[in-house]
Parts: sequence; C-alpha cells; structure tokens
Amino acid sequence: MSQTFAVRYLRLGDDQVSEERLQAETEAGLRQQLTAQGFTVLSVRGTTAPTFSRPRKPQRGRFALFCREVSTLIQAGMTVVEAVDTLSARERLAGQADSLAAQLLGELEQGTALSQALQRLPDAPAVLVAAVRAGERTSDLAQALADYLRFDTLVEQLRRKVVSAAIYPALVTALGVGISLFLLLVVMPNFARMYTNLRGGGASGATSWMIGLAQWVSANQAATLTAVALALLALAWWIWSGFARRHLLTLALQVPWVRVRVEDFQLAMLYQALALMLKGGYPMTEALQVASRSALDARLTVALQQALQRIEQGGAVAQALADARLCDEVGRRLMAAAERNGDFHLAADVVSRLHREHFELFVERLTRIVEPVLLMAVALMVGGIVVMMYLPVFDMATRLR
Repeated sequence: MSQTFAVRYLRLGDDQVSEERLQAETEAGLRQQLTAQGFTVLSVRGTTAPTFSRPRKPQRGRFALFCREVSTLIQAGMTVVEAVDTLSARERLAGQADSLAAQLLGELEQGTALSQALQRLPDAPAVLVAAVRAGERTSDLAQALADYLRFDTLVEQLRRKVVSAAIYPALVTALGVGISLFLLLVVMPNFARMYTNLRGGGASGATSWMIGLAQWVSANQAATLTAVALALLALAWWIWSGFARRHLLTLALQVPWVRVRVEDFQLAMLYQALALMLKGGYPMTEALQVASRSALDARLTVALQQALQRIEQGGAVAQALADARLCDEVGRRLMAAAERNGDFHLAADVVSRLHREHFELFVERLTRIVEPVLLMAVALMVGGIVVMMYLPVFDMATRLR
C-alpha cells in the first residue's frame, strides 16, 4: 500500500533544495527511485494523512491561469516582476491575499528567479518549473509559458474526455439503482401485504422470493433504511476521498486492452512533456528525467529508467525507447529520423499526437459500447422487478374468473 513521504532533494544543476510530497510503497524504494533519476536525496520523512480527509490535489487550473496572464503581460512589455506585481495587486484588491502571485512576488523582489520561486511551491508542476527554467535560459519566457500552456491544454482535454464519457453511465446507473431501491423499499412491501391479504397464500418461484424480501424489509424498515443510508454515505466518501478513482483504475488495468489504452494516455503526456523540454534546450537525458514525472504508472516508470540508462551509456534514443516498449514502430522510426536531423521536439510532438488520437478513439468507442449496455442492464433490472410484481396480479385475476 502506498504511503506519503515528505522529501527534500537536490536536482542536478540547481542551487536550491526542492521539497515535495511523493507517493511510494517504502522509503527505501522511494530513495532508490529518486537516486536513479539523478537526484541527491537529503531527507525522507513519512507523513500520516488524516483518514477522513480528502487528499490535496495540485491546483493545475490556477497555474495555467497564472501562466496565461503572465505571458500576456510580458508580451505587452512588462518585466516578470512587474507582471507578477500587477497580478498580485489585482488579487489583493479582490480580497485574495494568499494568491499564487502574492506567494511569488516576495521572492521575485529579492532577486530569486521565477523558476526557483515556483519550485519552492509544494504543488507546482515539475513540467512548468522546467519550462520556466528553459525560458530563463533562452530569455524567451513568454514562449516557454505558451509551450507549457499547450501541454496543460492537452492534459486537460484528455482528462475532460474521460470525465465527459463517465458522466452519462454514472447518471444511468444512479437512476436505475434509485428506481430499484424505491420499488424494493416502498412499493414492494405494500404490494406484498395486499397480495397476502387477497390470496391468503404464498407465491412460487422468483415472485415468492421478492415477496419474502419485501415482507422482511417491511418488518425491519428502520434497520434497512439505516443500512441503505450508511451504504450511500460510504459510497459518497469513497468517491470524495479519491479512492474510487484509484481503485477503478487499478481494476481497469487488469484488463490488457484497457491497460494499453491507459498507457496511450500516459505516453501522450510523456512525449508532450518531452517535446516541451527539448524545445526549451534541455539535453535528452535531463528532458527524460523531467518528463518521467508526468503521472506514469510503475511499469512505464521502470521502462523509462531502463531506456534512460541505455541512452546515458551511449545507446540510440529510438532503439532504447522501442526496447523499453515506450513507442511503437511508427514512433521508433520518427525518433530515429530525429536522431539524423536533430528535430527531436518535433518528433516527440508527433508521437504524442499519435498516442492521443489512439486514446481519444478508444474513449469514443468505449462510450458507444457502454451506454447501450448500461441502458439494457438498467432496463432489465427495473423491468424484472416490475414483472415479478405483476405476475401475481395475473394469477389473482385468473383465480377470480
């Protein structure tokens, strides 16, 4: 089971210590992973998260908005400090004293670089920090921020597709379960009493089982309603705490063809981050280290470390990525062509687009399959209950004749 650790480490080429909270199964495993990525680990301290509190998520939206506004102000002729001061003044007048701009302004006024100031924020995306650092190297911060915004837009578009595809099935499932609970808790007990009084005997088959269940619910109504309420509260907490997303993702990854498509999503982010780093002037090894922090699962992280080791030993980039199963044959040939002409960032951008298209096609096809299947399942569930309710009515009508 993964734990949360507070880590202090030093990245190669930096003169500032980074502090961050990372997830890992063991402290030794986390130290080994960071060391393999070229970081100097200073301290690792386990933290205990509150059991009933929702894990804090990085607020990606505020960083994207900040980058968009700063880029606009820089293009209008302001310096970085003036742009951040302008945003801080506006937010201070709006009553937002603890805004992102206000947190950065104090350090910028002391001469700290924007990349270092961002790096000290606990939830700053690593790709953003690296992009800003690249912009400071090339003296084109506005372009670096624009490149990061394209990366952020790609990630948000893919996530939005997943959320949009999940909304309709969730509503259909909730509606079906709600109707079934209403029939079982309200309608069936009354129907069971009426049927018993009129017929004076028991039914047979599935109808007998449903009537017996309805009578038990009627006799234990308080306990049943309490159990249903507790189940709904547990379900709400499971979703709100974030465990639902992790558990469902773990379950989905057990299906091979789903795992391949999820890897397409992760590889799209990986190659887009790699294109951003390479365009900013990072060497391939350092770009891969930064890109590896773009939400990869355990298999892809290990595979990327293996590819990185081969590249550091002088191996070809395209072959190392292909042997680690981080790209298909088309991606391998694109990266091999980039090794000849030097346009690695263009090749990485194309590979990212290919994986993104594969994932989007998968989401679209899965949605078209799941929606009618769920509708049929809900219709069968509700319809089965209704049919079992009305079968005794037909039986009583036959006896009255």
